[in-house]
Amino acid sequence: MNHSASELFAIRSEDEALAETAVQLLPAIGRALFAALSDIGTAHGLTPAQVKVLLQLGARGQMTVGEIAAGLACSMPAASELVDRLVDAGHLVRASDPTDRRRVLIDATPASAHIAAELHALRQAQMRDALGRLAPEERPVFITSLQALAAALTAGVDASDPPCPAGAPLPRGIRS
Repeated sequence: MNHSASELFAIRSEDEALAETAVQLLPAIGRALFAALSDIGTAHGLTPAQVKVLLQLGARGQMTVGEIAAGLACSMPAASELVDRLVDAGHLVRASDPTDRRRVLIDATPASAHIAAELHALRQAQMRDALGRLAPEERPVFITSLQALAAALTAGVDASDPPCPAGAPLPRGIRS
């Protein structure tokens, strides 16, 4: 399909306007997502980074420190420090992998698994609310759009990024 120069300019201008609208929305979305998780985390004495560890374990089950570090896109020492603090606080337990005693698996305690389930339920409620604001035929497009955004934000992000401080929110992209 061939477009004239004026049609291409109009398409580019519309795309730029849409991109600018999205740029304006991202901070509000980020603040709202962070605030909701922070409220639950604070109620349980958890930092934002610790909340992200519980979310990972809630979604994936037992993990190694290396897998946690990869999921948070931070260094092994930073992830190890997070895990140590959560173990010391009684939120996590360490166990030897029964199939490979050299591997140490990290798991949430039952009380912390409940916190992770609470966090997950909050995220589900947020998504149900967002989907409920859309017409049924718009909902798949919304999910496709979120997938495209996640892919764009995480492109090139890996665990070799600078380490994340143990108590700080993670720096960029989608981390958990």
